[in-house]
Amino acid sequence: MTEQVNRRWIYARPLEGSLAIDHFARDDVPLPTLRQGQALVRTRLISIDPANRLYFAMQAYRPQLQLGDVMAGFGIGEVVASTDPRFRVGDLWHGDFGWQDYAVLNSYDRNEFTYRCTPDTDDDALLGLYGITGMTAWFGVDLLARPGAGQTAVVAGASGACGGLIAQLLRIRGFRVIGLAGGGANCARVRADFGVEAMDYRAPDLAARLAALCPEGVDFFSDGAGGTVSCATLPLMKPGAPWYHYGNLADYDQIVPGQPIPRNDGFLTPELRALCKERRLRPSFFVVFDHYCRRPEAEADLRALQAEGRIIAPATTLEGFENLPRALVEGAFGARRGKFGKLNLRP
Repeated sequence: MTEQVNRRWIYARPLEGSLAIDHFARDDVPLPTLRQGQALVRTRLISIDPANRLYFAMQAYRPQLQLGDVMAGFGIGEVVASTDPRFRVGDLWHGDFGWQDYAVLNSYDRNEFTYRCTPDTDDDALLGLYGITGMTAWFGVDLLARPGAGQTAVVAGASGACGGLIAQLLRIRGFRVIGLAGGGANCARVRADFGVEAMDYRAPDLAARLAALCPEGVDFFSDGAGGTVSCATLPLMKPGAPWYHYGNLADYDQIVPGQPIPRNDGFLTPELRALCKERRLRPSFFVVFDHYCRRPEAEADLRALQAEGRIIAPATTLEGFENLPRALVEGAFGARRGKFGKLNLRP
């Protein structure tokens, strides 16, 4: 190992409003020294996700970012040194390694975050289909979707990493799936790649067009967006229909550190709230790590579906450590402007 410096990106300027590149700063430090029960992991791939925006403003499944902290981010890393036989040099691990070349893996780290990856698997698949993205999709569909023959599902963010997987899993269960995506090109790819119907949520009269496609109502709603997409879909939902609400992308830039966190259903009008009460529509919003005891089961099922060619997981991999801030600011949130599938960066 010849590198003597650990390149890092830290949270450098207080965040108010939209995330910008100058909220980050490079901070290079010496390589960490290992204690007993630790391993040094060289980061091979970093996940770029809209959820990264939440780390600045709230504590959820990981501590809230503070000024001077290394920017948080899940990734795939290779063990390059170890003081514990549980960490074997050359093994790949998944963990919350952050935006840095090297991270320390502790024997006492939460095992939901840190686990040894299945060997001989593509890094992009380890971080996407078999990582948090795939687990979020698989757990939600498995826990909430009843057998779907003859039923209609609406999937928001169908061109995104998680929404695309949810659309395919629902199709496999027999649902007629309508995927909402931004722009004609993304809609065309949703149809061609995922084998489901698609509608451009940016085009005028979304609510009327969606209602025309769902004359008998909606039996399942996968909602990673909130905002106008949710407002157009909820009036079409049947009483008691499952509503998997795993994200509020439309509102992420409104979350400010030190201020109250907006409600997950803050986009609802009084009329929609009354409708949800009348029809017993409740968003199911859970933390994916609460179900990680089932991760091996989910990975096995996803591997079988991929091997059979019944599911795909498109990914775009950017290159260059120096491009991390731009990748998040213009890439993850740029998914609303033409990006498709999972976004990762190889430092």
